[in-house]
Amino acid sequence: MRTRKATIAIGLTALAAAGCGGGSSGSQQVKSSFDHIMSELRSRDPAVCSDFTGRYALENTGKSNYKAAVAICRRHVQSGAVPVPKGIRIKKAKVNGNTATIWVLASGQGTGVFHMVKQSNQWKIDSVTAK
Repeated sequence: MRTRKATIAIGLTALAAAGCGGGSSGSQQVKSSFDHIMSELRSRDPAVCSDFTGRYALENTGKSNYKAAVAICRRHVQSGAVPVPKGIRIKKAKVNGNTATIWVLASGQGTGVFHMVKQSNQWKIDSVTAK
């Protein structure tokens, strides 16, 4: 991602959340999705870029079209420009229908709050706040 804000937010935690509805089932799906996405980031798999909504990708790359934004994302992921801190763990996850919020801690780096939306049966990150 072009901006330092996006790099820090992504590197701080992970892109995550899964499940429909709340409860422990939703929480387990969130954890599973979190692990999968972290694995994609660590292995520099550009497929992780499909885990962003179009709005998020456009806002964080400064591009005016989604295709260009995804291309930038892929380059950054493949080059390792999106750091994945060690010691990342889920603090709390809440799933509510087609939206989810996940709070993730990164040792020495604070908390990241991810807001997710379900699109085409896939959870995608729609916004991130680093605290």
